[in-house]
Amino acid sequence: MEALAGLRVVEIANEVSGPYCGKLLVDVGADVTKIEPPAGDPLRRWGPFPDGVPDPDRCGLFEYLNTGKHIVTMDLARDATLAHQLITQADVLVEALSPGTLDSWGLGADVLSRLNPKLVVVRISNFGQHGPSRDRAATTLTMQAASGWVSGRDPDRPPVQAGARISEYVAGGYAALGALTALRISVSDNVIEVDVSVLESLLSTLPYPMLMAERMRALGWSGKTRSSPLLGIVPAADGWVGVNCLTGQHWLDVCAMLGLPEFGDQQIAVMLDSSQRAEFLAAARPWLAERTVAEIVELSQALRIPASPVADAAAVLQCPQYVKREFFVDGGGADWSFRCPGPAFRSAKVSPTPRRPVARTADPASPFSGTKVLDLTTFWSGAYLTCYLGAFGADVVKVESIQRPDGHRYSGVYPHEGPDWYERSTIWQATNLNKRDITLDLTSQRGRELVGKLAREADVVIENFSPRVMGQFGLDYQSLVSLRPDVIFVRMPGFGLDGPWRDYVGWALNFEQTSGMAAVTGYPDGPPCNLQGPADPIVGVHAGIALLAALEHRRRTGEGQLIEIAQIQVCAAITAEPVIEYSMTGTVSPRTGNRQRGYCQGVYPTAVEGAWVALSVRDHADWSQLVAAMGRQEAEKTADPFALSPDAFDDLVAAWTRTLAPSEIVSALQARNVPAEEVLTADRMYDVAQLDARGYYEDFEHPVTGRHRYPGWPFRITPGPARHHRITPPTLGQHNTEVLHGLGVTDEELDALRRDRVIGERPLHA
Repeated sequence: MEALAGLRVVEIANEVSGPYCGKLLVDVGADVTKIEPPAGDPLRRWGPFPDGVPDPDRCGLFEYLNTGKHIVTMDLARDATLAHQLITQADVLVEALSPGTLDSWGLGADVLSRLNPKLVVVRISNFGQHGPSRDRAATTLTMQAASGWVSGRDPDRPPVQAGARISEYVAGGYAALGALTALRISVSDNVIEVDVSVLESLLSTLPYPMLMAERMRALGWSGKTRSSPLLGIVPAADGWVGVNCLTGQHWLDVCAMLGLPEFGDQQIAVMLDSSQRAEFLAAARPWLAERTVAEIVELSQALRIPASPVADAAAVLQCPQYVKREFFVDGGGADWSFRCPGPAFRSAKVSPTPRRPVARTADPASPFSGTKVLDLTTFWSGAYLTCYLGAFGADVVKVESIQRPDGHRYSGVYPHEGPDWYERSTIWQATNLNKRDITLDLTSQRGRELVGKLAREADVVIENFSPRVMGQFGLDYQSLVSLRPDVIFVRMPGFGLDGPWRDYVGWALNFEQTSGMAAVTGYPDGPPCNLQGPADPIVGVHAGIALLAALEHRRRTGEGQLIEIAQIQVCAAITAEPVIEYSMTGTVSPRTGNRQRGYCQGVYPTAVEGAWVALSVRDHADWSQLVAAMGRQEAEKTADPFALSPDAFDDLVAAWTRTLAPSEIVSALQARNVPAEEVLTADRMYDVAQLDARGYYEDFEHPVTGRHRYPGWPFRITPGPARHHRITPPTLGQHNTEVLHGLGVTDEELDALRRDRVIGERPLHA
């Protein structure tokens, strides 16, 4: 996909997040020049290497993130003359440095404006470019802790981070999306800045736990109440399998499959009560132990139960779906090679026209003004993308039906709450801001006629059902093209539009399991662990990048196109390191818990029950400061913490942290520039001063559930949209009259449509 051929990008970034942003821009055709310091990107020393022998010129992960870029070596702290020349000719500058670093090198905002007043500057930093936490010391572990990504998965062990540096890719994805959005803004002689916060990026991929905690308290439960996926990851006869109920019907079908119908009416209890969950899993274990992973997946899928193998790096490369789709490609050089993920999205269209996109809107507050989007999505990933487009000015019409409303309306809500219970889902609300909502029965001829009229007016059509669904409604790509030749059709199937698993059902947890994300998360001697479902919004971000490139291609050529974003491929793209390492060494590395190569670190108990802190010792300077903070003689005798065993280090640190409150530990260490953060829990996510300072949350009044603080997007564009969202979440069919009147439907016809149940404002079976 080379829709942005001729777009010139300068990248001043090391490690993962900034280079991944650059890689995504390369994937859509941009010309990226990476400025590397004389000592080289530290990632070159990370590995993996052929045969395990360190070689900065043969680092697989570095090559994966930087293939296709022009690389120049430059000491910007000494002389930025050549950088000036590159920036003068660039459209986008991506930097992932500590705030203020470019200023110290003579590349502050005023200089950039003089060099190139049309420049888009993308800044990626841990906490953002302003706010009380801007300059805090941080590592990947402490950022995960600060954002709620470090999660309790075993009641007898500390909560654990996501593995394989997955979290570092997330901000890079948002940065690329922000860059392409900013390019649509037209300003005169004024650099546009995209301020990307890693903290907010990670928080933005969680399933709105702060809203759920608020809801749990309103229902009389603890704000810390957490449900567990069912069955989740469980052992089979020959490995680990994920069986992931998403609906009540899935649960009933699982109970029937396991021969445990007596648990059919206990779904909520098993989800929320650890003792009842243990009882259920004990009853299920004999059935699971008698069957292989493949047998369980095959039977579950035959019953339309979302199930998938929990694949490690070796199994990922052998997965028949990836193999058939030829997703993994060769990387490396003439004398060395490895396997790595290919681009996360597919499109056949390329654009030959060079140079920078010309912005389509003069209103910085609405980069997508004038773009009409037909939203045929369900659940989270597709709806997350359309929520974003609507936030920044697109006219988004979401189509549901009273026969089958969006399934996310039923997430975390219960019929006993009243006749409008299906309007109360926090995750549905937070994902469907900025839209108009209508209902159409697409199994009826009249419903299909009306959706066809909407498609005829739409610039973009987006769906994320399994591949067969759109064809059943006469909404395949060729049908849409016959209605509007330049339509852009974004399809987001879980497993892809082709391949042996094409018709498998699945959701975020399945994609995390299939792609290797779950296999690298957890303790070395424990089971693989689900993350918390970040696959959905991460997929939505990648789909947004592909869509914005396609919109630019259409502006240049007048051509629409079909874009395919297979969700398992996006997940694999951000879990690249284990696959690269296995392909180079033949070894599947064990899970690392809360460790990271080169650091002494972990998650430790505090004097407050249930509260944890994460801290990292990056070098001997950190160790000296930690020793001073602890004031312990036994610590002073340990001159080199890196010579300690990990368990000995943990024991030493935990003996100190257990005596103090989390805030005392974090304050003592941050004052000494040692990375430390309390593990953020759902009930405290509204109490983060940094988020308040940056206006991350916005208040909206929902007509059924009242006022809520909804999370925004993890970057600010300046000049650009002043708000994160525009419109409160709609109720079911709220805009039937408004939208259908716009199609020429009369009041008499509306009455007939309601009478015939083609449209409506309440679910048919609520």
